Amino acid sequence: MSARRTGPPTTDRPGPPTVTARLAGRRERVLVLLVLFVALWALLVAASTPSLAVSMYGLVPVVLSAYWFELPGVLVTASVTTVLFVTDKLLSPHPDLAGELLWLATLNRGLVLFGVGVLVTLLLRRERALALRVRTQEEELTELESLRAVLTPAGVPDRPHLRIATSFSPAKGFLAGDFYLVVDGPVGSTTVVVGDVVGHGLEAARCAAFVRAACATYARFTGDPVQLIHLADAALGEHGTAEAQFVTVVCLNIAAPPDCTVRWAAAGHDVPWDLDTAAPLPGGRVGAPLGIGVQPLAVEAGSAVLTGGQGLLIFTDGLLEGRPALRERSRPLELFGEERARQVLTEHRGEPLAVVLDALVSAVTDFSAGSLADDLCLVALRAEPSSPATPAPG
Repeated sequence: MSARRTGPPTTDRPGPPTVTARLAGRRERVLVLLVLFVALWALLVAASTPSLAVSMYGLVPVVLSAYWFELPGVLVTASVTTVLFVTDKLLSPHPDLAGELLWLATLNRGLVLFGVGVLVTLLLRRERALALRVRTQEEELTELESLRAVLTPAGVPDRPHLRIATSFSPAKGFLAGDFYLVVDGPVGSTTVVVGDVVGHGLEAARCAAFVRAACATYARFTGDPVQLIHLADAALGEHGTAEAQFVTVVCLNIAAPPDCTVRWAAAGHDVPWDLDTAAPLPGGRVGAPLGIGVQPLAVEAGSAVLTGGQGLLIFTDGLLEGRPALRERSRPLELFGEERARQVLTEHRGEPLAVVLDALVSAVTDFSAGSLADDLCLVALRAEPSSPATPAPG
């Protein structure tokens, strides 16, 4: 079985410069500075008018040193430039500066050269740090977009006995770890997994991608949702992360016709609802989330029979805990809640799956003033109506 790597396409990027290339570049820069020093000395010798302040042309190699070698280069270049100025005045047969005036002029030029060099170095460090941060954020954004496409794909596999619709609405300002999975199970069954990693950002998305991949792998070999949860929890524990990641997940396995039995299990996640009555599926026992180290997870499966035309709704906490991303502190916290969600389902009972999901998303979005505080992930499915039996020939 081959593993398919998901992520942004690879490109031929130039690797880091070799040691030889770095040394060659350093030699070229030092040569440029030497040429500038020679040119500065020539100007100092040729121009003897103090008002021209030719020695201040030493700012050119100082600034270049700040760009190429940072503070050590500034110290060396500013010192050499100052020494050239003093030497020129001491060797001049008719010095225009001598005694206290010479040392005062030397101090003045030294302060300017060193000050400008240090200032340029600090500005360059800040600019490079900002550029590195922007580049890192761009790379993270590219990875986040790739992970989002994996965690909540636009399409799901066609199942001959089920109609399935999905919806994902991202929160404002950050990426969370919501995901869903629809995959073939054993003996013609269908496995549906919906999960949510506690936290936000790139690490949460990476953890969600790992758990989703683990569930997709194991779901092909087991139709027991409890076993699938245990396997995913074990994989998460072995995988490990820089920080503890807690994952809530609900797994369903829908048997192939004619029985269409639904077995479900949840770890720290909301129980699936009947799509038309908004009643939670019966039975089962919700266990602790994955990744908290509880062994074994106290998860018990529930079961129900999905008759022809009957549907289910699986969702993340972005539905019941829907709220505005920006809220005035003076206003009390109010969540979308079960009552509003059930009212929407009741009003759209029996309508197409896409219409029901659009109604839920619109209701939560309007309640949140157009800005969700948490990702909203929804999966709705409905069993195909049973076809009438063909009468036997007389």
